[in-house]
Amino acid sequence: MSGRQHGGAPWGTLDVSPASRGIWQRVRLTVYPPGITAGQRRLLHLSRTWPVGGGILCLAALVFLSDEGPWLSLTIALTAYAAGFLITARLTRELRERCRIVTAASEYVGGEVREFGNVHVLRAAASRLRELEARRRAGLVDPVAYEAEWTEVYNLLPDHAARALEHH
Repeated sequence: MSGRQHGGAPWGTLDVSPASRGIWQRVRLTVYPPGITAGQRRLLHLSRTWPVGGGILCLAALVFLSDEGPWLSLTIALTAYAAGFLITARLTRELRERCRIVTAASEYVGGEVREFGNVHVLRAAASRLRELEARRRAGLVDPVAYEAEWTEVYNLLPDHAARALEHH
């Protein structure tokens, strides 16, 4: 994943990264379903980081298996890489479908910044969640109140999975 990730919070992640040439910045807020466990968060993180992390592991495997011959080592490394995608996709499918994702992009054109996407929703939700996380870390909110406020924000965000099901 390129860019910065502001996270480690139980509620999800806020990723800021360049999207492409001409687009100045892309922001993606991912809010996990309330009640998600630490193990489930780790699985989601693994599925998001597998393309790079798995690639590094497969390169190491190629070096380690180099005595086995180029075709066998390449076959093993590529099989392991593909298996990582399949396994993480299968283990996180339901979780990913339940996550609420809001994105926005900023483009600098002709001396002015243009914004696209759910900018206002993203800013409001991210601000509320960051403030909630700051209160949690300071010990100013108990776990029940924390999850209740997280649930409020989660429920206010668009549910793209539900809309996709309505169209079928």
